Amino acid sequence: MSEKNQEKKEALQEKEIQEDSKQYKASTWVLLVGSLGIFFVMTVILAEYLENFAPWRPVVPIILGFAVFFLVVGIFLRTKFGRLAL
Repeated sequence: MSEKNQEKKEALQEKEIQEDSKQYKASTWVLLVGSLGIFFVMTVILAEYLENFAPWRPVVPIILGFAVFFLVVGIFLRTKFGRLAL
């Protein structure tokens, strides 16, 4: 009888660990990709603003390139290393 109880306890603990892991995955995606998304939106707004000034027009593609690069690298790090990304 105690062997069945032990198996049930282990199964419940495993289920709790899986639920915590799923919750962790969702929160890290929101934190990481959300902050990178906000950075990207701010960069696009800055690029539109700088587009109005002739001396700064050549800088706009460089700024957008950096924003896309950091967004892709951030998503890659999150998918590749998971918990280590934070």
